[in-house]
Amino acid sequence: MPCWTMYPLQSIALRLMRVAIVDLHLLASDSRVLRTAETLRRAGHEVLLVGYGPAPAGAAYDVTLLPDLPSPFAIRAGILLRQAPANLLPGSAHALYWLHQGRRRARDILRAFRPDAVHANDWNTLPIALDAKAQCGARVVYDTHEMAIAEYEHSLKWRLAALAHVKAIEGKGIRQADAVIAVSPGIAEALVEAYPGLPRPLLLRNVPDAAPMAFRPVGETVEVLFHGLLRDNRGLEAILDSVPLWRDDFRLTLRGSAAIGYLDSLKARTEALGIGGRVRFEPAVPPRDVVLAAARSDVGLCLLPDSSRHNRFALPNKLFEYLAAGLAVITSPLPDMAEIVRRYACGQFAPVDPSAIAGVINGLDRTRIEAMKRQSLKAARDLSWETESEVLVSLYDGLSRQTRT
Repeated sequence: MPCWTMYPLQSIALRLMRVAIVDLHLLASDSRVLRTAETLRRAGHEVLLVGYGPAPAGAAYDVTLLPDLPSPFAIRAGILLRQAPANLLPGSAHALYWLHQGRRRARDILRAFRPDAVHANDWNTLPIALDAKAQCGARVVYDTHEMAIAEYEHSLKWRLAALAHVKAIEGKGIRQADAVIAVSPGIAEALVEAYPGLPRPLLLRNVPDAAPMAFRPVGETVEVLFHGLLRDNRGLEAILDSVPLWRDDFRLTLRGSAAIGYLDSLKARTEALGIGGRVRFEPAVPPRDVVLAAARSDVGLCLLPDSSRHNRFALPNKLFEYLAAGLAVITSPLPDMAEIVRRYACGQFAPVDPSAIAGVINGLDRTRIEAMKRQSLKAARDLSWETESEVLVSLYDGLSRQTRT
């Protein structure tokens, strides 16, 4: 069950604002955005959530949906048409940005709503927020879920086609934002380095709003889990290649959504390795059910190649979801993930290499796994959304006071 902080009614009245939360992704599956919207609503603000459908089930705030999310082909074509020209003409980024129908629609929605504040999720919502700032004086909170200018820096195609555009949009927006939020200490520091003079962003980690599960001992079979978006550069190929080397009592579940072509390639790899009987593919579950579903497993995998600054400083949802589910974790030895694993002694480290992954898995007996599972639950009690959300509420308290002066 969600573990929201309840705020006194008299304090709610003092910080009431009209807050537009903009997210150019699928709203129903973006757990960070849904936590943000519900926290601000419970803090007394009038919340309008704008993004792509379907709308989140049971939302207690207003939701306005944009036209259908573009197809993968249209997204790739848009990168070439709207983003690539910034390599030669940096000034084109802001003009070409508005060729996207969904962005123009979001701009019109905010102009009609006239928010006191805009919570802009990811770099691609910043021009929409800045338009609201120019039109009605809205405060802008930039919530950078990723390190935008490094998210795909391992890809030469992305660096050639998109980087200049992303940097132009983020560079203008981040300097005009009234507050910046980052998901990890490493990304916060990297943003200050990338944009000299930028005040250090606030840290708001991707902690789920679910209470920690009860401890579950390991059964006859040790269940290993990777959940989240299934895509390249997440170590999935190395994980599958390691399975033939695992002890016979370990099984793997891959749970999440994926592009059809990529999912087919993973399944083909599984069959070619002869591990079809040891690997399950399961669809993604709604954000509210992620921790409950994860609790059926024993070990959670969060392995990222150190191929970019974005990966190096990652502190993803899945790590905190594994902790709340009471799983032992195996992560890459990357700084921000490693700090949590070492602090709570809740897991082990492995590079993205099949032999290394198998070595770590095979070194785990039931006694060690259960000890780490208990430590994960301890970590989850410390790293709760009830505590983390105080950063968000305090930020909007300050913006509310500024709005009224």
